[in-house]
Amino acid sequence: MKRYTTVEAAVVLVVENLEANHIACNTECVRNRVYSWYSHSDVTDPEMLAACALMGKDWYPGATYQDILDAKEWWFPKNPYNEISIWEIEAAQHDAMWW
Repeated sequence: MKRYTTVEAAVVLVVENLEANHIACNTECVRNRVYSWYSHSDVTDPEMLAACALMGKDWYPGATYQDILDAKEWWFPKNPYNEISIWEIEAAQHDAMWW
């Protein structure tokens, strides 16, 4: 099997997620599932590939891009603190000091 850095990064994410949840996994099976999604879709983001593999399914013809986005949001939700500007954080800290 060929090894791709995107696939390997996704495999690491899946294995770490499963191990963090105390679930034993076979790395080769995880790699095959991730590669299935990689080779049949246009996804090149490791988190998206990992989320697809964590859904517990190999790629299937009915999979839509929205399914992939939903899986990523479920397994790797956005951190709302990354979307706040430093100005807003400093203003909130300034307001908190005056209470």
